[in-house]
Amino acid sequence: MGTDTTRRRFLGGLAAVSAIACTRSGDTAAGSRNEYWQEVRNSFPFREDRVPMNAANLCPSPESVSRAVTDLTRSIDVDCSFQNRARFEADRERARSLVAAQVGADPDEVALVRNTSEANNIVNNGLDLGDGDEVVLWDQNHPTNNVAWQVRAKRSGFSLRAVSVPQNPAGQDELIEPFRRALSPRTRVLALTHASNTSGIRLPVRELCQIAHRQGIHVHVDGAQTWGAMVVDLRALGCDSYAASAHKWYCGPKEVGLLFVRRERIDAIWPSTVAPGWGTGADTELVGARKFESMGQRDDAAISALGNAADLHDAIGPERTESRVRELASLLKHSLSELGAPLVTPLDEALSAGVCIMEVGSGNRGPVFEAMYEQYGIAGSTAGGFRLCPHIYNTSSHIERAVAGLAELRHLWA
Repeated sequence: MGTDTTRRRFLGGLAAVSAIACTRSGDTAAGSRNEYWQEVRNSFPFREDRVPMNAANLCPSPESVSRAVTDLTRSIDVDCSFQNRARFEADRERARSLVAAQVGADPDEVALVRNTSEANNIVNNGLDLGDGDEVVLWDQNHPTNNVAWQVRAKRSGFSLRAVSVPQNPAGQDELIEPFRRALSPRTRVLALTHASNTSGIRLPVRELCQIAHRQGIHVHVDGAQTWGAMVVDLRALGCDSYAASAHKWYCGPKEVGLLFVRRERIDAIWPSTVAPGWGTGADTELVGARKFESMGQRDDAAISALGNAADLHDAIGPERTESRVRELASLLKHSLSELGAPLVTPLDEALSAGVCIMEVGSGNRGPVFEAMYEQYGIAGSTAGGFRLCPHIYNTSSHIERAVAGLAELRHLWA
């Protein structure tokens, strides 16, 4: 029964992926290329009158993923026995292996946690820090990689140093130098965000890792805005730990996240939670980074469905995904620039990713946000201004609609 159910689930879950993959060889012409991305869009269930363009916060899942979550949840409710649930271990390890391969890591270096926030806090709480130590962080970090350090510092007695970068950086050197100056002999951790959710600026993390490692500093990276949007090679990036969420650009199930810890640094981080499955004593019997996912009862259906999301990303390919995200983001930013809209996010692709933000006064952000949704069917965000984050399920016509809407709302932002 379990084997048959699993087989049916994978066949059903991969149907959309196969339909997309079969068009890959013939998409050199513009027409075929548009058809290809229309096939991708069609694999997502959202309506055309309510278009999601806020991948920095939450993405829709494709039908293959949401169907897997529904079917597996139903399977557990029908039969919640240990026997029926035994198959989820294989599903979890399959998902782990697929995700690890995509980010250039070993499976033993990957923990499947609940989201970026949890992963950030595992690193925050797990490193031994105290009086005399210092943590350097970017002032544009997400609160779970910023305020969380403030709370930990108050408890443990170490000091913090927040780094600011130019609002309109002219190049990567202007992003590197402020961090280089901030590092000191007391610095033990450099906590970064790969791409900011409030400005869209993407840090040159590889270069910052190299600088920090010369001083023996642990580098933690919040990758919530890059996993699933860009090619992520953690070996090349060089960070010691990396956190991300499946519900954002990865278009995966909710409450599943990624925590990568470089093999050599796993022993240096204490787990935040120890639950059944850990082992029989203080020394864990779990292998590698799995010690960070000993949390008690989890949503087995969601973790299993992460494998379906990984299948979709493999079918499309990370290079193609990044190219599409950059294409749509560039179209959006240049269109807004031609409209005269002041951009917060750099136009330069070397300094940005898929997050696109235009300046809107704080008093008018709410009205723009509501009007874009109610009148033009575009779901954005007020983070940092007015934020739009197009992804692989968006089309050029969605971008055109968003720009046309903002043109008609000029009186609210000009």
